[in-house]
Amino acid sequence: MASNAIHDSAAKWPAFPDWVDAVIEREGWRARPVLGLSQVLLSGDFGAALAAHAPEAAVTGLWQTVGADPVAARIARDRALVVSPEALAIPFGWQGTWAASPAGDAWFVLDIEGPAMAEIIREGTAADLEASSPSAAILFAGVQAILYRRSERHARLHVEAPHGPYLWRWLEDRAG
Repeated sequence: MASNAIHDSAAKWPAFPDWVDAVIEREGWRARPVLGLSQVLLSGDFGAALAAHAPEAAVTGLWQTVGADPVAARIARDRALVVSPEALAIPFGWQGTWAASPAGDAWFVLDIEGPAMAEIIREGTAADLEASSPSAAILFAGVQAILYRRSERHARLHVEAPHGPYLWRWLEDRAG
């Protein structure tokens, strides 16, 4: 006998938070999404691209502190994610020795702040953060991420957008 019932797989997943008002507050740390950032993926000679179109960008690697905008987070020997509150005048497509791709919707961005921020970050990764690395790419809570600091008590994580809700739930489960 055939069943007329349709299995609704979406019913087993919790709804996405309203990212505009989402905040996690625990003792010693706070997390919130960062919305509306311009994100551009540079491939190839990203140094030439930065020199021509964003010379003020601070190039950063894993766990390094960068306070000014824009930020160019290295994620490979020949790749960087340029992040800025305002759109940058970087032309998309191949430009000789480098290429630029819009990535604003590709990455979910999360700030974690407070005196216990480093403990939460260390819980999410096995990497030796004090050893540093020129690449800000890291495995965090089981997913690929980009990690750098905005100040001594302020970390910024970028994860591929579909992993944003997972990372949010992972942080909600941290007691703090």
